[in-house]
Amino acid sequence: MRWTRWIFGVVALIFVAFVLAARTDRAAPAKITPFVQAALAEHEHADVLVILKEHAHLGDTQHFMTQYERGRYVYETLTKIARRSQQALRSTLDAKGISHRAHYLVNMIAIPNADADLIRTLSARDDVARIELNPKVKKLSLYVEPEQEQQTTVLWNLQLINADKVWEMGITGKGVIVAGADTGVDWLHPALLNQYRGYSGEDEIADHNYNWFDTVENSPEPLDPGDHGTLTLGVVVGNEESARTGVAFESQWIACRNMEPDGFGTPERYIGCMEFFLAPFPLDGDPMTQGDPSKAPQVINNSWGCPPQEGCEPDTLKEAVEHVRAGGILFVAAAGNEGPNCSSVVDPPAIYEAAFTVGATTRDDKIAHFSSRGPVTIWGTEQIEPDVSAPGVSIRGPMPGGSYLSVGGTSLAAPHVTGIAALILSAAPHLKGRVEVLEELIRQTAEPKIGDCGGDRPNNSFGWGRVDALAAVKAALEAK
Repeated sequence: MRWTRWIFGVVALIFVAFVLAARTDRAAPAKITPFVQAALAEHEHADVLVILKEHAHLGDTQHFMTQYERGRYVYETLTKIARRSQQALRSTLDAKGISHRAHYLVNMIAIPNADADLIRTLSARDDVARIELNPKVKKLSLYVEPEQEQQTTVLWNLQLINADKVWEMGITGKGVIVAGADTGVDWLHPALLNQYRGYSGEDEIADHNYNWFDTVENSPEPLDPGDHGTLTLGVVVGNEESARTGVAFESQWIACRNMEPDGFGTPERYIGCMEFFLAPFPLDGDPMTQGDPSKAPQVINNSWGCPPQEGCEPDTLKEAVEHVRAGGILFVAAAGNEGPNCSSVVDPPAIYEAAFTVGATTRDDKIAHFSSRGPVTIWGTEQIEPDVSAPGVSIRGPMPGGSYLSVGGTSLAAPHVTGIAALILSAAPHLKGRVEVLEELIRQTAEPKIGDCGGDRPNNSFGWGRVDALAAVKAALEAK
């Protein structure tokens, strides 16, 4: 009888162990996204993002009085959680000599070229929520158009949004810092040099600390082998004697390179640039310990997309964008060039409520055929997008090397809104950090337009309408 009980007990223990092991085997792969599994099946290794379970609950940050207070609270809260919760995992990776990069805007660790055994081992850890792919994804396309003749008068797109009338009031963007996350910037271009925050005003001497970060190849000074970043930033601040292309031409700029020359970026690079803007850090500095929120920009231009069908996980970038906005920074995003069908705003960051999404209009004030339309349905609702629209056809901007080019795309529409935000903040500095007020000013003062994708105002073609810099600035001044 005793032997029978003993044998039964052993069998029971073996059965329980087998069940637990089976559950663990099932649970671990469940943390590994299908894109990672597909990459492992094809290549036996993958660039991955290890997302940890612990994350911040920032709450409403609007009660902070200044942008710096909002930014400091967000930065200190997120870095504290990341340092504490990542310590054990980072120690394990260090002990095994595994290369990795830690991030805080999303509590995650990036591991390049991870093999299947490592990924399975990490997925079994209790402190790991999921393991995602860190894929290379395409940039937004541009439409190259016949070059406009150089003009001494104001460019059509700047006239249409009444930027020139704001300049006549003596409001040109002075005192505001804008940022560009893109393929880089030709900082020596005559249209951009004097507005670079790092420029000393003498020859080609500049301090790039806190003003430039390259997530691609860690260049110690700004460069743009891909053209796109110079063009987009030029629509925000570009100013040369023979060619004023910028909406807020006396704003200062900083920049972060998140895409390769051919325009391919990764979720990690996109998040890395957001971290740099929330709390800029010196060249070769540690974002986790050397970030300085007092040097943050007020507005970020984002003319890029991260398609979910290419492996970009929407929830991860969503958290990053929400944290940037919580830090008091306006996050402007291009809607995308997947129109003219409705529900064609499909890629992060344009799909997020925390992003201020911009569609493109034409010379005759109609919605551009390529401009992506809403509604956004990925969240199970019909979210109206874009927020607003701006000129995005035949837009003249600077090119690396000192030249200019006329192009089209929502990539060029978004910088108009970035520039208008800078004009508003230049006229009403007390609104710095008050993202919610800034967004509402731009929405409510836009010129109403009716589109082909539902509703009067707002609708899923134009959003609240085509932006009007003069009306927005006047509303900000009246609200003082």
